[in-house]
Amino acid sequence: MSVPFASSPASSSDQLRLVLVEDDALLCDLLSQTLRERFAPGSFHAFGAATPALQHCLQEPPHILITDLRLPDLDGRELIRRLREREESVRFVVITSNSTPVLPGELIALGVAGFVDKSSTFEHIERAVRRVLAGGMYFSAEVSPAPSVYSASPFGGGAEGPPPSVLTARESEIARMVAGGMLSKEIADRLNLSVRTVEKERTRIMTKLGLRDLAGLIRWCLRSGLG
Repeated sequence: MSVPFASSPASSSDQLRLVLVEDDALLCDLLSQTLRERFAPGSFHAFGAATPALQHCLQEPPHILITDLRLPDLDGRELIRRLREREESVRFVVITSNSTPVLPGELIALGVAGFVDKSSTFEHIERAVRRVLAGGMYFSAEVSPAPSVYSASPFGGGAEGPPPSVLTARESEIARMVAGGMLSKEIADRLNLSVRTVEKERTRIMTKLGLRDLAGLIRWCLRSGLG
């Protein structure tokens, strides 16, 4: 399941445009080097602050903007908000060391399609970029469920659906994989199932949880401790 965007991703690496915003100079250099090696973008720019990055992106919109949230001149959320107002086709991947239980839902509402905790390995950032380029979503972070998040409905599920106990162990495993951005074929290969079986399980999971889209499933998994 993927989320539609205004335009298609770059069809080849020589067309790919990436922008990185990270104020930690050493981390910025490391990420820049690795992103260049892994993706060989036709255009790559790294910035240590949001304002020059925003100015550049408005003149030359990237396919993906990878940004930290805590920046010296402007909060990363505001950078994303301002850019989305002008360039709806840009996709966003957030990297941060300040994950909170409510942050994933907040980022999804902003239109962010990828979210990776800085404590994760670089492979997670690479997967996020690849998944977002393909039109999907990828969220990887260690966050604890928000307190009393399940107290608003008779099911104990609040606005985010019923508690994890409504799913079987297999359904929970598939839900986590789907929320992590894996395609049905990838899940089928991992669990030695048919693609048709995985699709049926996905439909059953969404029905049980009362959810309609991937964004809702990602929020539910993270708040349920399955992220």
